[in-house]
Amino acid sequence: MSVWIRRGLLGLVGLIVLVVAAAAVFIASFDANKYKGVAVDWMKTHRQRTLVIDGPIELSMFPRLAMKVSKITLSEASKADNFAAIDAASLAVDVLPLLRGEVVVGRVEAHGVRVTYLRDAKGKSNIDDLLAADSTPEEPKGASKPVRFDVSGIVLSDVKAVVRDEMTGTNGQLLLQSFNSGRLANRVEAPVDMALQFDFKQPAVKGSLTGDTRLTLDTETQSASLKKMNLAFKGDAPGLSAADLSLKGGVAWDGAKKSVNAENLSVKLSGHTGSLKHDGTTLSIERFAFEPQAQNLTLRKLQAAVKATQAGQPVTLDLEWPELAIAGKNLTGGAFSGKLTHGGDMPLSASFKSTAPSGNFDAVHLPGFQAQVESDSPQRKLAGTLRSDLVIKPSPFSLALDKLDLQAKVQEPGLQPLALNVRGNALASPQKSGWNIAGQLNDNKFATEGTAVLAGDTPLINARANFDSLDLNKVLASSKVSAQAPPAKGNADTPVDLAGLRAVNAQVALTAGRFVFQQYKVADARIQASLDGGMLRITELQGKAWGGQLNATAFADARASRIAIKGAATGVNVNALIKDVAAKDWIEGNGRVSFDLDSAGRSVNEMKSRLKGTAALQLRDGAIKGINLAKSLRQAQAALGLKKDAQQKANQTEKTDFSELSASFQIADGVARNRDLDMKSPFLRLGGEGAIDVGKSRIDYVARATVVSTTKGQEGAELAALKGLTIPVRLTGPFESLDWKIEWSAIATQAATKKIEDALSEKLGLKPAAGAASKPSAADALKKGLKGLFK
Repeated sequence: MSVWIRRGLLGLVGLIVLVVAAAAVFIASFDANKYKGVAVDWMKTHRQRTLVIDGPIELSMFPRLAMKVSKITLSEASKADNFAAIDAASLAVDVLPLLRGEVVVGRVEAHGVRVTYLRDAKGKSNIDDLLAADSTPEEPKGASKPVRFDVSGIVLSDVKAVVRDEMTGTNGQLLLQSFNSGRLANRVEAPVDMALQFDFKQPAVKGSLTGDTRLTLDTETQSASLKKMNLAFKGDAPGLSAADLSLKGGVAWDGAKKSVNAENLSVKLSGHTGSLKHDGTTLSIERFAFEPQAQNLTLRKLQAAVKATQAGQPVTLDLEWPELAIAGKNLTGGAFSGKLTHGGDMPLSASFKSTAPSGNFDAVHLPGFQAQVESDSPQRKLAGTLRSDLVIKPSPFSLALDKLDLQAKVQEPGLQPLALNVRGNALASPQKSGWNIAGQLNDNKFATEGTAVLAGDTPLINARANFDSLDLNKVLASSKVSAQAPPAKGNADTPVDLAGLRAVNAQVALTAGRFVFQQYKVADARIQASLDGGMLRITELQGKAWGGQLNATAFADARASRIAIKGAATGVNVNALIKDVAAKDWIEGNGRVSFDLDSAGRSVNEMKSRLKGTAALQLRDGAIKGINLAKSLRQAQAALGLKKDAQQKANQTEKTDFSELSASFQIADGVARNRDLDMKSPFLRLGGEGAIDVGKSRIDYVARATVVSTTKGQEGAELAALKGLTIPVRLTGPFESLDWKIEWSAIATQAATKKIEDALSEKLGLKPAAGAASKPSAADALKKGLKGLFK
């Protein structure tokens, strides 16, 4: 804030000096009859800019030189584009002080000003030519002393500046709705009131600044001070949204010493910072002084009181630091202390304190810092202690936690108690933060290191972590959900919100000997992921799961609310996999599952209805659950006689065994279609085609069963009647209530025809005799049969 205030004040000083100097030159050489033409020609010749003065020029000479102009435009250098425009402006200069080499300006007014400032990445701007000095004859000896400025008042309204600076990345516009000042002179205190509006893309600032203060300028040292500030900002800024901020007190910038001094400064905030919603948060400092050249720092009576809510729960923070004084190598001061609370169903409280500081301007040491954390509720009990040696460096600012030692215990009903033991080091600074810690969670060892850049609109994190075992269900109890949880009733739907992916950019590498999250359990887990601009790319996702090996990649895009995953699980228990992923118990077996899936949507149902991609199964030694086809087909004799279809509800205790099964699926608009089912068992062959509507949670599939072999005995005889026939078996209905229907009516004619063919074949001798090496050809059999008919 102090940097922007300093820049703004210096800019104001420069503007005033430029206006006054221009006024002095103008008045000294003014020719009312020739001014327009001379000014236009001079600007064209010396600056290659087009000056247009469409309004009249009014001039009075005594006791003041007073001028009024209107409707002025000035182009960019060597371009027709407008650089600046003024609807109306006026100023007056006292004549008598000019005789003493002084410029005393009366009231300066300007209205409807438009100006554009451009600077490229190499530092070249569109005002360089205006600031360049003209070549003038050498000043004679005994030249007059520098002109002293004195302005009785400035009134500005409707002043708009567009700024695009590629060197700093600044891009936006500033609207000065009004600016009024009293007398502005060197080292003279002047009242000022203003109303400004900001609309910047970079830095992201949008809002208004209003209020009044007392301004003092020192042109000799390029210094400025603001006293009795009563300023208010409303809007958005980096780290702030919907803010209502008030600033009171005094602040000064010393250009010669490059120092900042603030007294009785107080800030009050309402609005949002991250996930916190502030309602009357305050910060006050009796005195703050920072002079890096002399290595001086003074802090007196710092008090912070955060009053906020997070997810609707109250959050408070109270901090006090009575005094810190540094003069080079000498340091004195007292300890600081504070308390933090977080309300809700699982309240949290923490108290912290330091010892007396030591060190110097380069590094302030606060050894023996200690924080006690407690939470006591039916849902969670927490007790922990953090100890560390703090090191604060003021220039550039950083906070280091050396010899960090954290001991904590967490206990929740129904969960194993957690004991956390962490040691290491951490560093925080506005430029870059980092950590390197190791410890144990119960008996499981872990280590993590990384860096974080929190400056800018989006934090950037680079982290690596290794765990012996990471069970998130024990750490995040609220994440535990049952894989078999019943679906929502009625038209209820679950929103899908990927906006959290925009909150941070990151590079993450995670390994865990055992990883558990919700119903998923993975051994030897490895994850490599990047997060950039709301796009999550998981370039490596592998581990041992469901008795086999998983290898996959994944992608998520918060902007399009899109998710994609591609990979394969080999040697897996497919029943366990489908239970975990889809909470269904449809099939058993071991083998390979491959997938390439993509979907987008703002809710779970929309995601399901827009699912697309491919999937495939190659399984062995398993079973399809819900029906025992061999058992149902043994009812063939009765069913064929009645020509009546047999329908039954899926029954999880029934299943049709197979030795091999393969199938592939083409998925579009939430519907997975299959046309190449190939299932084999010692007695049956099963093919088919149909659709699984994921969006509507329905199946419509027709399998075609063929009996290829039978066993001896009574049951074998029943199946023998169907040998060689293709029997349609239709599977339909919602996922939760499937119907199996054997369409006997479709094969009744086929079965009758087969009986006639079998009888004819037997009569014609097409069937081999028992023990015969081979059956005769059809032609031979036909000759033999016909011969018998004509005896």
